[in-house]
Amino acid sequence: MLFSFILIADMFTLRQLEIEDHDRGFIDCINELTKPSEISKEKFINRFNLIKEKKDYYVVVAVEDITGKILGSGTIFLEYKFIRGCAIKGHIEDIVVLEEKRGLGIGKKIVEHLIEYGKNNNCYKIALVCDPKNTNFYIKCGFQEKEREMVIYT
Repeated sequence: MLFSFILIADMFTLRQLEIEDHDRGFIDCINELTKPSEISKEKFINRFNLIKEKKDYYVVVAVEDITGKILGSGTIFLEYKFIRGCAIKGHIEDIVVLEEKRGLGIGKKIVEHLIEYGKNNNCYKIALVCDPKNTNFYIKCGFQEKEREMVIYT
């Protein structure tokens, strides 16, 4: 069983989001995070182009090697601060793996990839906010509980 786990986990590639990913299941994948929303191709392209212009915003996708289908995704953006001598803080957001592909190590690989991106961009700290039910997953990825987020939805 361990052998097949390794085979399954190795059958995907991590890469930066591409404009063609709209048609490869990206929207279906991210809709597993929250209340599903319809995102037209035009709206996707406009947002993709905006993100592409920004060098401090990176979206990674896990792509199934055989089919090209999007299996998971995650985002990191960089916050430029004055504290700590004008340091950079990384924020990981929107980690998702298709429900039928969870437990195969895809999410962990996505998070590790985003952490590496943050390190390569000189982040002094990389943070994320998660649902309490996902805390153990992120602890396994090397995170520790540190602060509490407060939000206002507008």
